[in-house]
Amino acid sequence: MLLNQRLELLSELEQTPEEYIPELLNLVRFFRQSRMITMQTSSASTWEKAMDRINNNAPDIQKLRRQRLKQLFESWAVLDTEDEQKESLQIIESLEGVSI
Repeated sequence: MLLNQRLELLSELEQTPEEYIPELLNLVRFFRQSRMITMQTSSASTWEKAMDRINNNAPDIQKLRRQRLKQLFESWAVLDTEDEQKESLQIIESLEGVSI
């Protein structure tokens, strides 16, 4: 289906008078860039919501999360090499508001 839509779009472009091409190109670029900004904003917003949920939950939920994180880190200790563990630790420590 996407291929058909792409072909339809190309057909429409081919039928567009030459004098409208620069304006149409600007319109397409603006649309693409605005969609990318929307996606980035959405991703950032989703990340912020996730971090808020992690940091602002009831004590029993926070305790459960700490237990699960501990299990995850323990599994890494078994599966990863020492260099991989150090690299993971550096990444985690570089995150703002996260401590181990």
